[in-house]
Amino acid sequence: MNNIFSGFNKAFFKSSNDITWYDHSGIMELDNNKIVIFEIDDVGTRDHYNGYRVKILNKHNGVIEQKFFKFQHHLEFNHRSERDKYYHVWLNNGNFEWYISRPKNTMVMVNTMMDWISKFK
Repeated sequence: MNNIFSGFNKAFFKSSNDITWYDHSGIMELDNNKIVIFEIDDVGTRDHYNGYRVKILNKHNGVIEQKFFKFQHHLEFNHRSERDKYYHVWLNNGNFEWYISRPKNTMVMVNTMMDWISKFK
């Protein structure tokens, strides 16, 4: 099952090859003293993963800053109808997938997260 989450995260972050994924979490080295942790998170409703928590950590002193990036706030979605607007991923019959609505381009959100992270270099 761990590969299901890692596979989704790798696909979401397409061109960000410097992130190593482990199940729900990814790690990226920012510089000699700092790392970034990405965690797909189910804030609000259990098993409805609606965004990524991004943490900037000092390797010796812990958390510097963290921010939650909600899919709903950073992605444009294709919805089936006007009333069927969903903004989360879920585990369904062994598949980790978008629930009904699908984003048009995940790189918009990835670029927003990477821009925020760059402020800590």
